[in-house]
Amino acid sequence: MNSNFKSIKYKWIYNSVDKNLIEETAYKHNMPKPVAELMLKKGISSPDDIENFFNGSLKSLRNPFEISDMEKAAERIAKAVMNHERICIYGDYDVDGITATALLYIFLMQCGANVSYYIPNRLEEGYGLNKEAVKEIAARKTNLIITVDCGISAVQEVLEASIHGMDIIITDHHQPSKELPVAAYAIINPMREDDTYPNKTLAGVGVAFKTVMALRFVLKKYDFFKQEVPNIRNLLDIVTLGTIADVMPLVDENRIFVRHGLELMSGENVRIGIDELKKTVESLSASKKMKTSNIGFQLAPRINAMGRMASSEKSFKLLVTQNRSEAKQLALELDNENKYRQMIERDILQQTYDLIEKNQYAELQSGLVIASDNWHPGVIGIVASRVVDKYFKPTVILTEDNGVYKGSARSIPGFHLYDGLSSLSDILISFGGHKYAAGVKLEKKNLEEFRNRFNEVVKTSLKEEDFIPEIYIDAEIDSKDITNEVMQWLEKLEPYGQGNKEPVFFMKKVFKYQIETFVGKNFNHLKCIFEKNGLIFEAIGYNMKEYKSLMAENDKFDILFSLVHNTWKNTKVIQLNLKDIKKSD
Repeated sequence: MNSNFKSIKYKWIYNSVDKNLIEETAYKHNMPKPVAELMLKKGISSPDDIENFFNGSLKSLRNPFEISDMEKAAERIAKAVMNHERICIYGDYDVDGITATALLYIFLMQCGANVSYYIPNRLEEGYGLNKEAVKEIAARKTNLIITVDCGISAVQEVLEASIHGMDIIITDHHQPSKELPVAAYAIINPMREDDTYPNKTLAGVGVAFKTVMALRFVLKKYDFFKQEVPNIRNLLDIVTLGTIADVMPLVDENRIFVRHGLELMSGENVRIGIDELKKTVESLSASKKMKTSNIGFQLAPRINAMGRMASSEKSFKLLVTQNRSEAKQLALELDNENKYRQMIERDILQQTYDLIEKNQYAELQSGLVIASDNWHPGVIGIVASRVVDKYFKPTVILTEDNGVYKGSARSIPGFHLYDGLSSLSDILISFGGHKYAAGVKLEKKNLEEFRNRFNEVVKTSLKEEDFIPEIYIDAEIDSKDITNEVMQWLEKLEPYGQGNKEPVFFMKKVFKYQIETFVGKNFNHLKCIFEKNGLIFEAIGYNMKEYKSLMAENDKFDILFSLVHNTWKNTKVIQLNLKDIKKSD
């Protein structure tokens, strides 16, 4: 049975599970009923699946040679290592690309390889392989290029490399176009149509790690390691950074990578670059257990800031350096660059909001197109995401570059952005992307036509209810089930992230136990105490000032929330982190 409810802001979606099945699963696996409901909705109910989900070890990782071309690629790289050929790793300027470059570079250096790297400048070169870079790499007398997190669509650039006498191995995770770069020596990408590897959710750094797994096996086969074999488990902190930053689903192998990577980052033997970067974040004490949110909202943005605003060189060096003083200096520089990026972003975001309000775009248009001649191109993707969060409409943010508008687009669940832009291709210089994110380029003279047609495409594609954001409820919970046992199970469910989000619980007919208050710098956060069946719960709702009238005028509510432990003066209590509230029927 599926149930939909509406609050003042959201549509609640609850797909219920047969109660008998929940009770049977809870009994069979000795788990609380709300946790059993969570597992059933994930499609995880057999003993083996539950064991792998909660306790998946590195031994559970699949054989890397199941990926197409992996054996061929590993043999070629091994040959280059053993013969001391010149190898160049070609990466990308975002966190996934930087971490993938660093991971492969570190391992090849451990093997004594003759290795260099190349990460293009975002503002000067753009994404992916380019012919000028290939020529520069060829001038270094390079024998082998290995791409990471890019290359799957670089047909002409790969051909250029082969013309210059270089072998090139593509490792990537992006969706291939119809034409593959067939001039490549090998193409490692689980997303290839002809690839049967079951895990299609690897980040670029995940593909790089699988390549290292295969390469180490081949080198061992040739008895290359005369002394100690490199322990590649120590690279999982880098895999974790890239996987979380690229918002890859934390399921399957990604879940295993991230669980072990977070342990490394939380331990005494944390990589010195990551350790020094953690020290720039006030809330990340040395003893604090790292969570995915710490990576996604604190560490990754600092690593990403350099690539957004200038060159990624310092971010790369932070991950590979073995010098504590250098790591400290680099971490401080990344932190300062991130603060500068945040300042630029805030300024552009406010300008964007002002344009939307001044022109009444939110009221008049279904799809938003906002343009300026002087916005920094490195942050407009973030700005587009923020605008979607605020207005919940497909959005394109454009800035002028050499006489044309270049921009980033973000969407909502009901609108397929790539398909929508495809219908406007006649007035676009270029575009690319997927359902939720895309890049566009158009001539300035076509701005108004693009704005009007984009609005019309969105308007005709969506119904009114599609513009209401949805919250999916993971499980209904009763007051008596909010216990320390449930909290222990929720800890086992971590790491949370895309594909394994923090559970949202639903509880009906709770009573306001005390008058609510609004706290924080701008009194934006709702603080209240609820009661149900004689049990009392503290609750906090961040940025819920708009619920002030609802709370004041009512005493009984249905609430959506996640469960967290809040420690105050050495006392640990269970707190409800509110997601939404509505008046009980």
